[in-house]
Amino acid sequence: MTRRIASIVFLFTALTAAAQERTTATVTESIEVQLTNLDVIVTDAQGNHVPGLTQADFEIIEDGMARQITNLAEYRRVSMEASQPVPRRILVVIDNRTIAFSARKKTVAAVLSQVDSLLSTPEDRLMVVTLAGTAKQRTGWTADRAEIATALENVANDAAASPLEMAELDNMFGEMIHVASGGGPTASTLNRRRQRSQSGGSTATSRVNTGDEDERFLPGVDFNLILSRARSYAGSVAAETEQTLYALNSSLKHFDSASDGRRVVVLAGGSLPVMPGADVYQRLESAMREIERHQNNAVPIGQMRRLTHALMEKSSFDLSRDIDNVAASARLKGIAFYAVNPEVNDRPSKSITSRYASSGANDFSSANTAVDGFTRLAVATGGESHVGRTAELALQRVKGDLDAYYSIGYRSPTYVGPDTKINVRMKNGLRARSVIAAARVQPEWQIADRVVNNHSQSDSNDIGIMVIPDGRMASTPTGERQVKVNVMIPFDALRLVREGRDYNCSFTVFVSVGDANGGANPQRETRNFKFNEDQVARLRGKNLAYGVDLTLAPGRDRVSIGILDMVGGSTGYSRMTFAQ
Repeated sequence: MTRRIASIVFLFTALTAAAQERTTATVTESIEVQLTNLDVIVTDAQGNHVPGLTQADFEIIEDGMARQITNLAEYRRVSMEASQPVPRRILVVIDNRTIAFSARKKTVAAVLSQVDSLLSTPEDRLMVVTLAGTAKQRTGWTADRAEIATALENVANDAAASPLEMAELDNMFGEMIHVASGGGPTASTLNRRRQRSQSGGSTATSRVNTGDEDERFLPGVDFNLILSRARSYAGSVAAETEQTLYALNSSLKHFDSASDGRRVVVLAGGSLPVMPGADVYQRLESAMREIERHQNNAVPIGQMRRLTHALMEKSSFDLSRDIDNVAASARLKGIAFYAVNPEVNDRPSKSITSRYASSGANDFSSANTAVDGFTRLAVATGGESHVGRTAELALQRVKGDLDAYYSIGYRSPTYVGPDTKINVRMKNGLRARSVIAAARVQPEWQIADRVVNNHSQSDSNDIGIMVIPDGRMASTPTGERQVKVNVMIPFDALRLVREGRDYNCSFTVFVSVGDANGGANPQRETRNFKFNEDQVARLRGKNLAYGVDLTLAPGRDRVSIGILDMVGGSTGYSRMTFAQ
């Protein structure tokens, strides 16, 4: 994801000889109470949709404050009571990188069998997108069953991705336990190599077939090597998960071309961890506990564990903020996520090349750790996670939520933003999930959304900003590129507020890194300045240069910039593409 802005540098450079004077005036803001509309799905303890509720059954709590409900309407498309059904837009996203081949086949078959019930009126549309590091659009918004069927059949036959393999680590865990318990030298290839080295080999250590010939597996239990392997595995999972989130966020831009109505994402995948690699550290911790049961290795392993506790490593890669950013973007667009995976991802415990008999508790923990990001997305957006449930049943639940819900309006004196907490409370033990259907969204978020879309489609530039490179590009060993750009902001385009003999201005800069398909949620920073009359006179006709240090991940080749004048309300967008 986009790295934080590391430096702010302001330079003065000539732009034009002529400058148009602007009238300065004190600006005051008047906030009116406006309506926020929610689509609310109400279910009982068994998950059944509950009809016949009244306004008295609902309570809206926004940021801890009770809000006045102004209107409530029950909508049930099943009975076709609505004279003008609300159109629905269903984005089916299949993560080819993580979903098992058989699970993909089942999901495709389920969508094909349910497509008529999901698209039950002429206004409904569906789109298919696949993820494999980047997003690939397989259809446009369409109701053409033949087009949808062809696209899904092609998706079903896409080549299976090569999953990250944890069998080598499992084998290491098994050997560690075997050696610690006094097992013989024939338990594994590693032990056989160790036996050869101890019986006259050229060295006292033996190489591990890991693809890295510079590291050695020492006789006995080499905790440090296995910890290094675990860290490498976790880093690879984190990198892949970041790419998936980036592609998923870019896919949301397709809703910008869709009409108003119900919006859902059906996300089919095998893994979306909040803390990538946490499963391998859980397994390592279990192996350490087993080893410590044996007297001959209790002391050295205990010393190592005091220095580096395996479970403490779980937080090395925490993507909760990245997942929350995707959820916030979807939530403010009125999009609900529904996760689908008919097969729980317990691939590590079933690998045919693994010799380590992991415990059932470890397998359960690994499966849940791999998919907890799905639950996080669903809960934050008012959808549901259907991991481990048949794809047909999962899609029937999606259809049920689209067919039966309540539309509720309430008065709010504030903007709705990513951090706004809206809680719909119910009586009689009922459960409510809500999706923002319409609201007065924070201007800053609207700008952030346009900055992301500016990667693929140029936006307006009322302020007239420019992005120019500053210095050379530097590459890192991991394939990332470090660059610096200057955002040139015409001083005369900013609105000034006069206070005595001084002038104040304020603007927010939004920076997103991405590619032609879209970008990551932008980082932002607001800058406030005070100038005296002499400074204002010198700055007329010139630019302010905002310096930004960036890190471009592999495959990302452009930066998108947005500027919001916090006083005048004007905006400007620009972007720059870097050669690969």
